[in-house]
Amino acid sequence: MQHAHNPVDWYPWEDEAWSTAKNTDKLVIVSVGYSACHWCHVMAHECFEDPSTADVMNRHYINIKVDREERPDVDMVYMDACQLMTGRGGWPLNAICLPDGRPVYAGTYFPREKWKDILLQIQTLYETDRAKLLDYATQMQHGLRQMNLVETLPSDTFTRATLAGLFETMEKQFDWEEGGQNRAPKFPMPNILEYVLDEYQTCGNPAALDFAQLTLLKMANGGIYDHLRGGFCRYSTDGHWFAPHFEKMLYDNAQLAALYSRAYAITGAPLFLEVAEETRAFCRNELLAETGGYMAALDADSEGMEGRFYVFTLDELSHALTEEELQFARILYGIAENGNWEHGFNILHKPLAPLQLLEKTGLDAVTYTRLCKEIKSKLTAAQNQRIRPGLDFKIIAAWNGLMLTALAKVADFTRKPQYLEDACNLGHWIWSNMQAGGRLFRIYSQGKAHTHGFLEDYACVAEGYLNLFETTGDYIWLEKADTLLETSIRLFYDADAEIFYFTPGDGESLIIRKADLSDDVINSANSILGIALQKMGVLLGKSGYNRIATGQLKAVRQQVTQYPGWYSNWARLASIEAIGLVQMVCTGPDAAEYARQLRAKVPSWCLVVASTAEIPLLAGKGQSGQTLVYVCADQTCFEPVNSTDHAVELVQDWLGVHP
Repeated sequence: MQHAHNPVDWYPWEDEAWSTAKNTDKLVIVSVGYSACHWCHVMAHECFEDPSTADVMNRHYINIKVDREERPDVDMVYMDACQLMTGRGGWPLNAICLPDGRPVYAGTYFPREKWKDILLQIQTLYETDRAKLLDYATQMQHGLRQMNLVETLPSDTFTRATLAGLFETMEKQFDWEEGGQNRAPKFPMPNILEYVLDEYQTCGNPAALDFAQLTLLKMANGGIYDHLRGGFCRYSTDGHWFAPHFEKMLYDNAQLAALYSRAYAITGAPLFLEVAEETRAFCRNELLAETGGYMAALDADSEGMEGRFYVFTLDELSHALTEEELQFARILYGIAENGNWEHGFNILHKPLAPLQLLEKTGLDAVTYTRLCKEIKSKLTAAQNQRIRPGLDFKIIAAWNGLMLTALAKVADFTRKPQYLEDACNLGHWIWSNMQAGGRLFRIYSQGKAHTHGFLEDYACVAEGYLNLFETTGDYIWLEKADTLLETSIRLFYDADAEIFYFTPGDGESLIIRKADLSDDVINSANSILGIALQKMGVLLGKSGYNRIATGQLKAVRQQVTQYPGWYSNWARLASIEAIGLVQMVCTGPDAAEYARQLRAKVPSWCLVVASTAEIPLLAGKGQSGQTLVYVCADQTCFEPVNSTDHAVELVQDWLGVHP
């Protein structure tokens, strides 16, 4: 939709575009981007809005524009091709293809003249030496198949010893000064930090907790965090969490809200509670659609400049604040007279801890709190007078599944059950608007759902319903999760390879059929499903679910061992294999409160529920009239206990943790 008025004659991804290419014997440009992508906007302005460039594209090519968030399957295929050809990827992603869809060239951002030169050179080659391009396309097709070959090599199962090695390998990539991975730019990786917290709760490793707290603290005080409105930007361009690309995505903020709430439950740190609640509030205030469902993203750009909505010159601050407030704000937010960023602008960040700030200013705590509140209110009001960044209003099933998990966990870990209302409302909305007959749609936009869901959608939404069941004990959510798991197996599972493919078996055929295996910013759909299948198999007595989950690990054992940072959620599934699924069933009058307390004290891959429904795991429990906790692990059950402390001791003894 952002490209609707370009002079380029864009087609959507559809059969008409490809049949036209075949009938006219033209090469095809597949250009993939997303609404909040800064460099997509730059290339659009330089190339796709330029009449001379559009003329070259229209005369010699059939041009297809793809929203990677709507069609991640298309994006994944051509991103693989770009990685194979250039060794790198990113967006905008531009692939030049034969009329049969096979790529012969791929890259990311191109300035105008270089882009036109490339197009003319490849078109000339197509006319004068077509055999060369056809041969290259064949080689590329072979390379893509090899790249996506799923091999289940014989190997030993995971053990407690191999689990210890995973964290040691992962730790080598940690930045112990700034947190996060030891590289720039810096991306928040909630899945890695969730695993790090699991490492602490599984093994009692104090270094794991230290690193998690360091990273969460640095991110919360950096410019990547919005100190006025809450929520995180996509990533920082530097190694200090300072200067972000300013787009704000639902999937980041959902996962980070859940992560910070869990960190608060473990540590009791007030900052983590504040960030969790502010991030949840940002999602509700700025991404929740009036009709229900959470929209995808806010753009980085406004008024023709990246980050303009969020940054301030010193002059703008002086007009918004009193002199007292301005002097305090300069210290609080690290404001420089000529700007701490480019073009005289300041990115708000917090270079000093509260005690350091009190010492430097000589203020008392009451004045400090008052000034913080007044400054935040006035600067937010000043922002509200500006042109807002563009809003991507489409609602994506997978990302709303992540939000469903986040709302359930924020309610659970912050001990504020009022947040559960939002979670339940979202759960009902997804089922009513993005599902029919147990089959999900990926996109809800302009009042209707469309595009059949991919594996990621089923995995994230099923996980969300499972988390909502664990938090509420309401069987309705377990039922919905089970329906989606059954549909996932029917549509996506390959029993021979023992993995799930990203696209359904009855869906559109692309040049390759991919299986999404590595855990990136969003976890692999396979690893999400693996953990859900293990838990649901035990809850519902469906041993077939457990067998599928165990089989999934065969495809990634070596990768998990060698590259645990890219397989951190798989490492949690490996924990279940090595240790056995720890189950804690709470019964009696205070069962829900016991379960809430326990979820904050044991690894996230453990199953903790309160008995409210007649399902196999809960059968025969809860008849005594008192509150009890039944602890089981790896086919071993202990005598029920009547305190959470005693239950945690049983689990820690099983795990081998000795605080």
